[in-house]
This record gives sequence, C-alpha cells and structure tokens, in this order.
Amino acid sequence: MTPQPLISILLCTYNGAAFLEEQLKSIEEQTYSNMEIICSDNGSTDGTDKILEKWCEGNSSRLFTRAINLGLNINFYNALKFAKGDYIMFCDQDDVWIPFKVERLVSFIQQHYDASMCYGLSQQFSGTTPSEVAIMKSAPRLNGEDLRKTLLISFTLGHNMIISKKLLQQIPIPSTETVAYDWWITVGAMCIGPIKCCEEVLTFWRQHPLNTTKVLNKPFFYKSRQEYLKSFLHLSLIPSSTHQWILQAINHFEQLNSRKYSLSLFLFLMKYADQIFFYKLKKGSLKWISYTKLALKMSQSDFKP
Repeated sequence: MTPQPLISILLCTYNGAAFLEEQLKSIEEQTYSNMEIICSDNGSTDGTDKILEKWCEGNSSRLFTRAINLGLNINFYNALKFAKGDYIMFCDQDDVWIPFKVERLVSFIQQHYDASMCYGLSQQFSGTTPSEVAIMKSAPRLNGEDLRKTLLISFTLGHNMIISKKLLQQIPIPSTETVAYDWWITVGAMCIGPIKCCEEVLTFWRQHPLNTTKVLNKPFFYKSRQEYLKSFLHLSLIPSSTHQWILQAINHFEQLNSRKYSLSLFLFLMKYADQIFFYKLKKGSLKWISYTKLALKMSQSDFKP
C-alpha cells in the first residue's frame, strides 16, 4: 500500500480567539491522518496565542509567535519556512473544515498530476455553522492557465488550496502586502502550469466584518486594480505577452483617475470579455448582454464590487 504523503497545514492567526476553537476542532476531525500543523500567530492581543499554546501541547503541532502584526503574507510565509510536507495547505482561523477535506484534496491533486495547483469550493455562512453542504452551481470555477481570467479578480481562496511544496518554492515570495498570498500563488502557479478546481464544497467560510477579503476590497475597483496589476508586474514568472497585457490594463484603469467614465477601458474589457468575464454562465446573446452591462459598470470610477 502506497504511504500517504505528508501534508503541511499552515494555520495563521491574528486576534481570532472568537472562532479559533471551532476551526481547530474541524482540523482534529479530518479523516486524513498524515498531517503536520504549523501555527503562526501574528502578534495577537486577544488570547489567540494562548489557545494555540494549549492546543499544541496535546498534539505534535508547532507554534511560532511574534510580538507585532507584520501582515498576512509575512505570516503565511513564516509558517512555510517550517513546513516539511510534500503538499502545502493553508488554513484561516475562522472557518470550519469539512471532515474529508484534506483527504479529498490530496486524492484530487494526485489524480490531476499535470495540475500546478488544485482547490475546492467554499460555502459562506454567518452565525451558526451549517449542518448541510449546499450545491454550489453558480460559484466561479477557475481552471487552466490563462492569466487574463484572474489578473483583475481573484477567484481562489487560500483555505481551499493544495499545492506541492516543490512547485510552491518556484514562486517568488511577494515583497508587499498589496496582493494577498493566495491570489499571488494562484497567478504564479498558472504561470507554471494549469490549475484545477475540485468542484466540491470543502470549507464552511465564515463571514464577519473583519474578513480579510472584505478589508482588501474596500477601495474603488479602478484604484485597487491599478495597485494589484502593478504588483503582478513584479512577479518574474509572468510571460512577456501577459506583461504587456498588464501594462495596457493599467493604462486604461488610470484614465479613471481623472474622469468618471473611460470608453477605452470599456472597449478593453469587451475585447477580452470571454477571459475576464468567463464566470458568467449565460450563453449566446444573453452572455454578451451580461458582459456589456458589467463592462459598463467597471468602466465607471464609482464602481465597487
């Protein structure tokens, strides 16, 4: 019987005491056994580190702490330094993992050996954890290696990703906190090979006012896209053709710095609509009506997703 590969789960925390214990319990209940948990706390002041200290005493998990919060990316990459596993998975402090999540993702990425990275789906909730998994028909499925599909919008979440440590080490570490680690890794992985979506809900994704994704999406769309695109220019894996596409996109979005609407941005978005708006499930003429409406909204300076 082939031995199970070791999976390194990187659990990163910052003031997550309110929800952390439920997340830890869901990790304990995983059906996959060959795991190591690396906890990295980013200067919590609410007792999160104490919860982790007590939890790690009862198992083989390792905890690393720092006195101050140095940012989300630094926290995850700090944990990565200590990972010994064949595959890496990322874990937030406030979600709940479905018991077979690790087992399913390991099996999926081994079946899709040509994929650079794989990921599952998330079911949003607030309050009480759902007792049943919903069918996610409309959730975007980002597959393949066409970077234009995800350079403007992130469709993958770190808590659902699995990637080999060997491949992850080929992706340069982001030098800033502008682009979150999961989006950065997704783009880097797509530069190396196709990514693949496991079309199954594997995580209950808790929604609350301090969600990192909500904080990152506060600025107006055109302002944040300029920042994100400029960050991706520093990802050395980006091919030259895509590098030029990014420069064009930045130029079009910059027009909204001084006007309320940009026709050139609208035309740019429509030119690449099949890539940028791939997640729209409508077909035929309805698809293009949907594309046009969204491109018109995104071409206005007051647009917020």
